[in-house]
Amino acid sequence: MSSLVRFGLIGVGRWGKVYLKTLQELSDRCRVTHLGTSHPEHAALLPYPVQTAADWRQVVASACDAVIIATPPQTHADILEACLDARKPCIVEKPLCLDLPTAERLHRRVQDSDVPVLVNHTHLFSAAYLSLKRALEQANEPIRLIVSEGGALGPFRTHTPALWDWAPHDVSLCVDIAGQAPQQISVLGGPRSPQGDPELFAIRLDFSGGQCAWIHAGRLAPRKVRRLSVFTDTALYVLDELASEPLVVAAIDFPNRYNTGIPETLAWSSLCSSTDQSPMAALLAYFMEGLAGGDRRWFGTRLALEVTRVISACEQLLQGGAGAFAPGA
Repeated sequence: MSSLVRFGLIGVGRWGKVYLKTLQELSDRCRVTHLGTSHPEHAALLPYPVQTAADWRQVVASACDAVIIATPPQTHADILEACLDARKPCIVEKPLCLDLPTAERLHRRVQDSDVPVLVNHTHLFSAAYLSLKRALEQANEPIRLIVSEGGALGPFRTHTPALWDWAPHDVSLCVDIAGQAPQQISVLGGPRSPQGDPELFAIRLDFSGGQCAWIHAGRLAPRKVRRLSVFTDTALYVLDELASEPLVVAAIDFPNRYNTGIPETLAWSSLCSSTDQSPMAALLAYFMEGLAGGDRRWFGTRLALEVTRVISACEQLLQGGAGAFAPGA
């Protein structure tokens, strides 16, 4: 592999353009050499010549070192499996796919192939989230409650239901913080899109040990929000990616919260100031470092499989009306 990682990007839509912008910010370490797009004019988005191809297979077969799959999720499986066949390292946008059997098949194939694969659960790589994880590890206290909120007014994608578009972010954060898959899942959703899919949803995840996570997300939020709150016995952490101080903490007494354990006015202190590096830039840097022999703990599809398992269960529940679901039961 050359000193500069040569990327082939498949898909130059809304999120593909974010990849292009971020890769240019990392131009001292990488270069986009191939674009898979049906619009060759997208090559003008880069300040240097790049090869374009309408057929993504040409990108996979090209001389690039790694592929980024930024296409609609129903196409991910075919492209990922082609990358595995070509032994081409790749980054796959979330969600990994749109059904559990496909996710299970992909997970087995990735494990058997030993090809470096990273699923882009972007918010796991934000500086504030990494600071939150360190604070929780140092405190070494039981986690009592997780509340994850994510939403905006749109984007209104017809190719991906809101549940699959938004929930992977929140589910990946909750499962990662809990350190385990949920034992029970409950969900409510509505109103429904013209395609019949809920546009807003509330998900409850119950974990062994009594931890509980609530997720409120969707594409009909009146204003953009990306907030994660974690309650332990003695502290409340709030991570707000849109705030000037993205991670703050306040002292609480959760077990005695009905006995003046949580004051009406909390004394907040900052644990992480804003950073110039975006989560996407951090993820791309991590991927390149992993290819060069660095840490690969986030590589693979294990977390993506658990996320798919949760969302598939939610989808079944919403199709059936409501209720609770125990994965594997």
